[in-house]
Amino acid sequence: MAYAKIYLDSSNTVAGHLTFMQSESHLPVVIKGQISNMTANTVHGFHVHQNPLGNGEFNCTAAGPHFNPYNTTHGPITANIMHRHVGDLGNVTSDSAGNINIDIHDSIIQLYNNIQSIVNRTIVLHAMRDDGGMGGFTDSKTTGNAGARIACGNIELNPM
Repeated sequence: MAYAKIYLDSSNTVAGHLTFMQSESHLPVVIKGQISNMTANTVHGFHVHQNPLGNGEFNCTAAGPHFNPYNTTHGPITANIMHRHVGDLGNVTSDSAGNINIDIHDSIIQLYNNIQSIVNRTIVLHAMRDDGGMGGFTDSKTTGNAGARIACGNIELNPM
């Protein structure tokens, strides 16, 4: 099991907690948790980024690009591994109170020690909807045109 404490960008304000569970390497990773204090009824891109944040670092830009070990273009979470970044997890939506309840099951990311492992990387919540690489914007094929990074946290095996 892995964990992430989510901080608002460039702040030490905790916005949520996530757990990442995978019982065996051939089974999907299940991501569960909640991120709070978001604008009500908004859709946000949700991705694993390449770099972990340094100790005490809360600047989400330091997470680098999307986790993409196969050098593919950006795609929707439903795409196969050759048509999305490993870290592409689609969109999450806030409710009327500004809470995002996360329950994602994904068979491409891994917790086990292989090229697709998301352990010691950063999970990032973006300001805008991820267009799945199909929006026609200059950054659709790299970031899903998901906008600024508004919250993030390191994915770690140690409990929070």
